[in-house]
Amino acid sequence: MKLKYSDEKHIFNIHTDGIPYLSFDMLDSLGVPNLFSTRYISYDEAAGTGVKGLRCAVMKTESVEEAAPVCRANRDILAHQLGSSLDMELVTDQKHTNYVHVATCEEDLGVATVGTFAMHRQFVDGIVTDIPDALLTVFGGDCPPVYLTDPKRGASGLVHAGWKGTLGKIPQVAVAQMTVKFGCDPADMYAAIGPGVCVDCYEMGDEVYDVFAEKWGRDDADMLLHRYPAKDAEGNEIPGGKYHLDLRKANLLTLLRAGIPADHIAVSNVCTMCNVDTFYSYRGRALENEQVAMMVNRFR
Repeated sequence: MKLKYSDEKHIFNIHTDGIPYLSFDMLDSLGVPNLFSTRYISYDEAAGTGVKGLRCAVMKTESVEEAAPVCRANRDILAHQLGSSLDMELVTDQKHTNYVHVATCEEDLGVATVGTFAMHRQFVDGIVTDIPDALLTVFGGDCPPVYLTDPKRGASGLVHAGWKGTLGKIPQVAVAQMTVKFGCDPADMYAAIGPGVCVDCYEMGDEVYDVFAEKWGRDDADMLLHRYPAKDAEGNEIPGGKYHLDLRKANLLTLLRAGIPADHIAVSNVCTMCNVDTFYSYRGRALENEQVAMMVNRFR
């Protein structure tokens, strides 16, 4: 599978048996089943071609009754490729919040559709759990997922970190929940920041700089957002320009400040917008569907 990487670090393993997906090498080495999907339904490595059109998330424009069975069937195949099933799935409705649900009972497992979510699962963008073999699931077009796991305490978390969730430090919220509810020590935890839009592609308005300066402080805002020069039709720089937000750096900083050691954190070097041939991308105007991120609360 052809991917454009921002550096030469070996972050991901690519799997092309069944529905293709990427997995984090660090999480694989811990024995934690994990994946990040692509556009591909299947891929022939030898031929270098594949069948596209994978649907795992019900889009807002779709009929839930018609789309949900197809999306669930595809997610169930992916779940089985991780040695799990949708009977063990934990998923939220994702409204770009920094709210994290703590799942401790089996009633949370296997929710069929968004419409059946209980109130405590609505307007939530992350889940943490200590339920053995629970399958954590989030979706995204350009918003990176953040995977969290503590092999020592047998707990895991998965959050959807768009710019609003990142602003609200949702990975830190998840770490805090795991610490308070499950007795986790951040020093024992591992984290992985999944594929999403890179800083070069992520153009934002001045209001985003202002809100980061207000919530994080001006020093952090200056570190995370930079004005890129505007260019005319001939490519010449002209005064002004848009801010660009570094989601990877912001979430990495949040994880480090939450106490997770730097050598326990893997940061994606794959941009969804730079790879619109392989991934769905809202910013790349290629959002026919969304990627799914999955992780099983299981350890070697």
